[in-house]
Amino acid sequence: MRLTLFTTGVLLTAVLRTQADWSASRGSAQGTAALRWENPGALEEWHYAWKTQVRYKPGLAVWASPALALLDGRPVAFIGGFDQTLHALDLSTKRVLWRHMSNAGISAAPVTGEFQGRCIVFIASNDRTLYALDARTGTVLWTRELAPASPSLGDADFTSPLLFGGRLYVAGFVYDRALARSQQRAWLYVLDPADGRLLQRLEIGNGFVSEPVGYTAGGKTYIAIAARKGLLQSFAVDGDTPQRAWTFQMPHEVLGAPAVETGVPEPVLVLGSKYGNLIALDAATGRERWKRMAGNWFDNSACIGQLDGTNVVFAGSHDYAVYALRAADGSLLWRQPLGGEVHSAPAFFDLNGTPAVLVAALDNHLHTLDARTGRVLTSYFTGRPVWDKINKGENRWGSPVVIEAGPSTAALYGSFNATVYLLPLAAPCSLQARARSVRGLWISLGVVALAFGLTLPVLTRRT
Repeated sequence: MRLTLFTTGVLLTAVLRTQADWSASRGSAQGTAALRWENPGALEEWHYAWKTQVRYKPGLAVWASPALALLDGRPVAFIGGFDQTLHALDLSTKRVLWRHMSNAGISAAPVTGEFQGRCIVFIASNDRTLYALDARTGTVLWTRELAPASPSLGDADFTSPLLFGGRLYVAGFVYDRALARSQQRAWLYVLDPADGRLLQRLEIGNGFVSEPVGYTAGGKTYIAIAARKGLLQSFAVDGDTPQRAWTFQMPHEVLGAPAVETGVPEPVLVLGSKYGNLIALDAATGRERWKRMAGNWFDNSACIGQLDGTNVVFAGSHDYAVYALRAADGSLLWRQPLGGEVHSAPAFFDLNGTPAVLVAALDNHLHTLDARTGRVLTSYFTGRPVWDKINKGENRWGSPVVIEAGPSTAALYGSFNATVYLLPLAAPCSLQARARSVRGLWISLGVVALAFGLTLPVLTRRT
């Protein structure tokens, strides 16, 4: 562990400010994944590609979801991926601030927090190490190896960190292939964000887990985390040691993390699973409040945004559709089919005065939808994957985030074609494409069938 370059007085007296930080993998417990830029300049289209010597392995996230922060009044993105490198990108000037390489792939989003005017980026790499970096310079402030190395060590998968209540939480799964050890365990680590000191380690399962999500319900604070095998656990973290508050067994496998409602006395926690279950639980007790079914998997997180004074759950499914449901009772507000299976977590944001939702789908497009009606506003082509085939459910691919800036509002997305895109959403863009939907596909097939039916008799007579 390295503790260099931090002023001792700053480290020991710093107070973590979470009010304006990107403190969770999708920005907050609601998962809206949008950062407000109050004094915007123009954000121009940018296609960022990085040539790396690291060979891509199918099944990995080419780019993980990014984190956003405002540095010196400018929006900056932090994003990693299979190239084992964290990239810091100044979005207003379209330049790279710095890069930092780890020793394994980065499959989870970073988070940011501020210590007395100094912005820190925290990132968990699959080299089993948690890094704290100066957001402006990329200088390593400290590192913490979370799991020891061994000759028989197999896969390691670590989640996005969480800054919550003055502590840093991260979860991880490490597989040791030695028969004598046979360790296939998932752990929740609790650390001091100032110096990386390990405060607690709790065993939470025996497989892959989602990133932890922090929330408040009933006057208490909790951390929720979902296991790939479907066990959802919530821990009370008001005391010195996390205490398991409740558990809920989802009906099928889970790939996403929970999203939690805010601003109501009895918030719901929402999580989707394989085969299309979307379940809302009482965030304080784990009691099921409502359940809805889609036609196929939810393999990423939902998000919860406030729409005209009502909290609304937005979620994308592999049945090609995006859903909007009332958070209080799960009633369907709208369902919008798109041109491909929706694999990303949605972003909820203000598009120059219009509430909007942004998702990525396996038709290789980003789609912007009107949050009130579900109508597709525009679509953007983001390239074909760097490999031949995407297997549903093999991974959570990176999801888009948004910089809210009025007429300069823009999306940032690390596509699986190995390019990071900064795309203006309220201005012309070279990747803008005609919106496609399942309905359009059926119309096209009908036209082809009609044309074939009309020409077949002619061809038959000629033969």
